[in-house]
Amino acid sequence: MFVTLMAEKPQNSDSPTRNPGRFRKFLLVFVPTLLIAGWMLQLPAYVVNVLLSRSLTARNYETAEDLVGLAEKLCCSTGETLFLQARLKRKLLVVSAVPPLLEAAREAGVPVEKIRREFILLEAQTGQLRSVAGEMARMLQQPNGDGAEICEAYVNGALMDGATDVALSVLSVWKSEFPRDPQPHYAHARILEYQQQADAAADELQQALRKSPQHWPSRYLLGRILRGQNRIDEAVQQFEAAVEMRNNSAPLFQLAGCRRSQSRPEEALRILTELAGRDPKFVREGFDRVGEPERGKPIQYELGSVCSMLGRHEEALRWLNEVLAEDPNHLDGRYARAVVLRQLGRQQEADAEFAAVRDARETLTEIDRLVDGIGKSPDEPHVAERCRVGELFLKYENARHGEFWLRDALNHDPNYGPAHKLLADYYAELAERDPRYAMLADRHRQAAKTSALLPSDTADGNKP
Repeated sequence: MFVTLMAEKPQNSDSPTRNPGRFRKFLLVFVPTLLIAGWMLQLPAYVVNVLLSRSLTARNYETAEDLVGLAEKLCCSTGETLFLQARLKRKLLVVSAVPPLLEAAREAGVPVEKIRREFILLEAQTGQLRSVAGEMARMLQQPNGDGAEICEAYVNGALMDGATDVALSVLSVWKSEFPRDPQPHYAHARILEYQQQADAAADELQQALRKSPQHWPSRYLLGRILRGQNRIDEAVQQFEAAVEMRNNSAPLFQLAGCRRSQSRPEEALRILTELAGRDPKFVREGFDRVGEPERGKPIQYELGSVCSMLGRHEEALRWLNEVLAEDPNHLDGRYARAVVLRQLGRQQEADAEFAAVRDARETLTEIDRLVDGIGKSPDEPHVAERCRVGELFLKYENARHGEFWLRDALNHDPNYGPAHKLLADYYAELAERDPRYAMLADRHRQAAKTSALLPSDTADGNKP
């Protein structure tokens, strides 16, 4: 009976289960449609991530920032987008933003090992190379497509530790393995500049720019070196090219200084007035983008100098007083202030400033004697001498050069207390305006305390 009833039941000719051919056609149309729709939904994220990765590799950070913004607008950020954004922040030295972005990338599915390796690069780059040196060496053996990133973090970390020889060794590999990358030439130029080899540094920067004409840090540094050699017209060419960068505060500042040197104070004043009207945070970021964080009040110094040239002495004095309130040892600022005081008829004050500048510059001649002595016996550590050079640069001439020499002293004797103390005090002062330096100040302050309990490798103890 059951069989009879089933046989007599009307069939639905539209049912795909009763019409296998139609069901197969349905699957052939519907499934590819779903796959294509899914792929189309993922396509924007895929394209953004590919372009973002390429921009980072090419060191085109402005384009990379645009792509991150585009991903946010399209709501197509993926774990890989977050990972690449973290890498961008690390390269732009926005260190505090990196850990939360990497954690978000991990939660979004980026492999744990990939996240771990990026954290190691962050530690190396922020002065903790010694604690991750073994991991970095293994990563160099197995770069997984990140060879240039590993080399860069290794070199930056080595320089923060004062390990110049290590940095130069890695730089050699970096240049050889990545011949199209401008960054190793830029990094080498920074070392050469600190070693007072300006011509060799300029050669490295020219090589970097041949590989990437829009490598703004190289163009800025080359212009600054040329300006320091009084090759003003050549420097202007570099700064005018660098003004094309999006945040052009740093090259505009240097261009204003060149215009002052060319006796074009009105043009310099126009540029400086524009810079003074910008958001101070934006200006600081502009200096960061060319690898030279703003220290002191450079724009105010130029304004004071230009106003003095234009005969606006009262205004010049106000600007220069602001500079010296921030940095009483700014020798060029003190000299410019002395000139202004003399123009205002305040001769006694001017004479005192001129005398102080003369004494300081006489003291600075000690640098040449010390550097010559170090060069004559390079196999000797000369820790106290290196520390003294760093102290003089830090106090009177060029703080970045001072950092380099103090770190170099610690590279030869990691327990040398005076170098740690000088760096701790310097970074603590910077941290009052920029919290990024607080960690470095704490690290050197603790090292200075610890060094008092440890034997120094330096024969003359802790006397600078």
